[in-house]
Amino acid sequence: MKKSIPFLLAVFLFILTGFDNEQVYYGPYNPVFMLRSEMEKNVKLEGPKTILNPGKIYLKDHFIFINEKYRGIHVIDNTNPEDPTNVAFINVDGCIDIAMKNNVLYADNAVDLIAIKLDEHITDIEVTKRIKNTFPEPVSPEGRELTWKERQAAPEEAILVRWDLN
Repeated sequence: MKKSIPFLLAVFLFILTGFDNEQVYYGPYNPVFMLRSEMEKNVKLEGPKTILNPGKIYLKDHFIFINEKYRGIHVIDNTNPEDPTNVAFINVDGCIDIAMKNNVLYADNAVDLIAIKLDEHITDIEVTKRIKNTFPEPVSPEGRELTWKERQAAPEEAILVRWDLN
């Protein structure tokens, strides 16, 4: 029994020191964080942007709303279906889902649910309601959650809004 104690101690020490967390491969995606205050004030109407990573599509009257995964919502004027025009982009960090009722667009702003009032011509928007912490943090495209190390490295009050490729 006395001879096995040093062996077990050596195995235990090897296990503790044999793994270097810095060399663990987490996948091709890195988490992107924003401070809550920045995320909330960043919901705004901008000029049109190129559609790169489309998600959900919603049709309302003569407008088509296309989710740009984790970035926001493209607004397409489809008055002339033969020549749809990309007219605006609603920046909503962490957005992956949208719905609409009347002139209110509902979207996930990372972990929050927001209601955005749209004017008739989509020339102005207003966030009329925010329900904080409605949704869980987004997982990476390959399905992983944040590691303890990544969570500890995030600033206090930071919210995970998306995963970017390395």
